[in-house]
Parts: sequence; structure tokens; C-alpha cells
Amino acid sequence: MDSRYLAAQEFAKKRHGDQKYGELPYAVHLNTVAELAQPFGVDAMIAAQLHDVIEDTDTNFNELVDRFGFTIADAVNSVTDVKLEDRAKRKLEINQRLSALNIEDDAARLALIVKVCDRLSNVRSSRKSSPHHYKMYQHEHSAFKEAVYRPNLCDDLWRELDALIIDQPQLEPCK
Repeated sequence: MDSRYLAAQEFAKKRHGDQKYGELPYAVHLNTVAELAQPFGVDAMIAAQLHDVIEDTDTNFNELVDRFGFTIADAVNSVTDVKLEDRAKRKLEINQRLSALNIEDDAARLALIVKVCDRLSNVRSSRKSSPHHYKMYQHEHSAFKEAVYRPNLCDDLWRELDALIIDQPQLEPCK
């Protein structure tokens, strides 16, 4: 395995500490997102391991630049939610930011890949164990896809995500 990837995996594991993903250690989620990102290269896998580290820990952008380079840090920063209490406002802000990304930029491309990998991981998990979250993802899907989808990027992941969300009975939106 690539030493930069292993360093990112270890860094993320330490930074997330005792954080949980449902009942599981948070590293399980990060590893799943990285596995989904694997076909897109090592940088995508590194960004996947780090995708929540700014949002959920005291890690900052400059620290990621120093450890993993500007492109990785910029990708992670692009997928980081702003600190707003209201989920709808947070998602509106990040969707606006993601929709403005230019796929020709390496960091932007990585961010878009990681974002769909993260969402697919969350939908898979919530479909099995959290109906409330699954309904929330169903409700958010069209705005999410409008912001993140780019033709010919992650098409297989999008097909699976659409099948899990769209091809299922639509549930009432979360309140």
C-alpha cells in the first residue's frame, strides 16, 4: 500500500479518536469511502481518508497542506461543511460551493469523487440501519446530485446511488 495513503489513514484515525459511525469506530466509514475511491487513484483514497478531518476535529487546512500537500487539502476543504446548526442551510451552502467546482482542477475533481463516495457509503449504511437518515438522504438527493454530478465522473457510483435512492419508494421527507 502507498505510504502516503497509510500516513493519511493513520492521521485520520488518530484525529477522529473515539468518534463513532453509528456503533462502529469512525475509521470503518473512512475505510469504506477510501475503498469506493480506490478506482480513482491514491490521491482520491487519501482525500477520502481525510474528508471529515477538518469538519470533525481540530485539524485545520494549513496542517493538511503541510502534511499532504495543497491539492489534497483543497479537496478536503471543498467537501467540509461550514459550522451551521441548521442542516438545510449547511447543505445549501456546500451544494452551492460544490456546484461551482471546475472538474479540470485536480482538487475539485478529487472533491467531487470523494463527495459521491461519502454519500454512497452513508446511503448504504443508513438503508440498513437508520431509516431516519435514509429518508433524509432521499429528500436531499436531487439537490445533492445537481451540485455534485459531472458527466463521465464516477458514473458507476452514481448508478448505484441512484438505484438505492431513486429506485426505492419515496418516503416522507424528514422533519
